[in-house]
Amino acid sequence: MKLIRWKRFTWDLEKLPDFETQLPSHFNVRAAARDEEKIVRSVIFTAFSLDTAWGDSFNHVRPFIESQITSSFLHRAVPCLVITHGVRIIAASALNTNDDAASHLISGPCVLSEYRSRGLGTALLHESLMHLKTAGLARACAVSKENVPASKFVYPKFDSTALDFDYEALMSSI
Repeated sequence: MKLIRWKRFTWDLEKLPDFETQLPSHFNVRAAARDEEKIVRSVIFTAFSLDTAWGDSFNHVRPFIESQITSSFLHRAVPCLVITHGVRIIAASALNTNDDAASHLISGPCVLSEYRSRGLGTALLHESLMHLKTAGLARACAVSKENVPASKFVYPKFDSTALDFDYEALMSSI
């Protein structure tokens, strides 16, 4: 089995900087509706499966993400944000609003491949962090593979700190 290095990114939500960039008007960030669970799952899992950096390990994390998304959609107010282009959901970020969660960004910002490199992941990350702050969290964290695009280009934003993380220990404790 290939050695996979993991990072845990943490943001101090009390000191979360503003996000200066506005999305073009044809994109909209909003909370997901309960009846959009199937579409949200499709967007998240399509984004992961088409990202070659996750190819060697996605099947390892998929059951955890699936169970967490199921849990998210059981909440009265679904803690999941989406970006739409017109009526089409093109990005999603499932969240865990429990203060003691191992990762508050269940999926992280997942953007369909044809919409990447437009700042949508960054915008969705900031909105996710703002949502967690509004939910009363003082800090938020996310776990990701060390060398995937999110770890290199998205999660370092907004004054995050990154530490090595033992994902295997987390999975064995669940």
